[in-house]
Amino acid sequence: MFSFGKSTPDAPLSAIKALQKSHYSLGSLPETIRVPASPGHDAVDARPITEATLDDIAFAVGGLEAEFNAIGDRMHALRKLSQIARDAGGVGADRAVEAAARAKAER
Repeated sequence: MFSFGKSTPDAPLSAIKALQKSHYSLGSLPETIRVPASPGHDAVDARPITEATLDDIAFAVGGLEAEFNAIGDRMHALRKLSQIARDAGGVGADRAVEAAARAKAER
């Protein structure tokens, strides 16, 4: 009689969409990954996630961890510079390096 809702069934989900639907944490998967160079292999800047091997994923994770650590190191260094400068009496409009240079050296 009355047609409520969808008139045609849903199209089958792709493998990646089905995984993302069943595993919430996979919702942030990128469409492509960067596989860093390794001995005998050139870097691949945009390998589709659907074509990535387990080794590709492992190498991509290693590359991301290196980037993450470098960003973390820079963030901590900036935070430390800011704290040293503030502890030395620096205020918002002061140049951070000059204010920090006035501080007593750490022991």
